[in-house]
Amino acid sequence: MISFFGIRGLGTIYYLAYGLSHAEFEQAEVLWSAAGLTILVSIFLHGVTVTPVLRYLDRRSGRDTESAQLNLPLPSLATSGHRRS
Repeated sequence: MISFFGIRGLGTIYYLAYGLSHAEFEQAEVLWSAAGLTILVSIFLHGVTVTPVLRYLDRRSGRDTESAQLNLPLPSLATSGHRRS
């Protein structure tokens, strides 16, 4: 998950600036435009997909974080047939 949602935009800017300061490129503005567009698309895709992915991972691990966020009462142990000690 970290590899997909990790911070890559700042790294892209840093490495592109580093590369452009150490070598000559004919169309550096095209590289900056491509990097900027890629970062914007990445921000959009990550923003749209992060909530469903985290919900899926929470369900898969057995956590009920949606109830906790909404301050919903947890299911009572008495109604599930278990007794409290």
